[in-house]
Amino acid sequence: MNFLILFPDNKKAVTGNFCSALQYERILESLGNNVELINKYDNQEAEVLIAINADKNNSDIRKFHTDNPKSKIILILSGTDIYPCPSNRAIDSMEISNVLVLLQSQAFNQVPEKYRKKSSVIHQSIERLKLDSQALKSDSEFKVVLISNIRPVKDPLIAPRACQMIPASSKLKITHVGYCLDSKFEDLLFKESKNNDRYEWIGGRSVLETRTILSQSDLLLITSQHEGAGRVVGEAVQLEVPIISTNNDGVMGVLGEEYEGYYPVGDVEALTALLIKAEKDKSFLEHLNLQCKNKKTLFSVEEETKAWSEIINDLFV
Repeated sequence: MNFLILFPDNKKAVTGNFCSALQYERILESLGNNVELINKYDNQEAEVLIAINADKNNSDIRKFHTDNPKSKIILILSGTDIYPCPSNRAIDSMEISNVLVLLQSQAFNQVPEKYRKKSSVIHQSIERLKLDSQALKSDSEFKVVLISNIRPVKDPLIAPRACQMIPASSKLKITHVGYCLDSKFEDLLFKESKNNDRYEWIGGRSVLETRTILSQSDLLLITSQHEGAGRVVGEAVQLEVPIISTNNDGVMGVLGEEYEGYYPVGDVEALTALLIKAEKDKSFLEHLNLQCKNKKTLFSVEEETKAWSEIINDLFV
């Protein structure tokens, strides 16, 4: 079967959408399909279009639907498609799609009720990479990593603000990995890196470099106001790195509402308190890690491949 995977292009950064497109390509090819990745629909033919991002790709999704009335459309709903609420363009894409794929269970609440029957949750699996194991965790530093491209929805300034409230006796250091997608933050974060001993923004890195930094960290920090699901959650769970996150639906839909590493969106005092507790209280950190480990099965490549196989088979019944 011939598939097109349509995803938003961003030449400035390695994005979650790009990583998802590559992952879906690998899975579909493993199931014996022909796959082409595209940033724009230009009259290519396919039996199935998989579109990542309902809002940004709406015009291309509608054009494909018009040009290929017998073909099927699978729509992957990203975080910006459903949070804080779907746009008219996103809803139009939902209307003409055959299947909506959600990346975590709480996303159902954001999908208009009339489209929920054609919605399915597929957790994104995490492939194991061969990582550099030479640089190991050290007692000389409590390493926290923030992996997030820089834009307003990620609340990028809260991490350096929290660093300024950490006691002098702490060994905590936050390393921020991510491309700057909003220029108004660039100078601010450069200044923080220069003047704030506990915070360092190192810019974007390759998938392998980023995963290696994560593997050598004591804690993953997620500061997003809204999140679709966050691939990095699965990466941290697989690597057994505990997580502190905002209580956003995307992360809660993966780790569960009972997870104890959440803080309210934008609450720098609550974030600071959690960071201090994670560094000082080893039993708390171990408890968070255990809660994360219990979610490992969600990120199985075999389970995601099986889910995709079932959706494709059901499309043509």
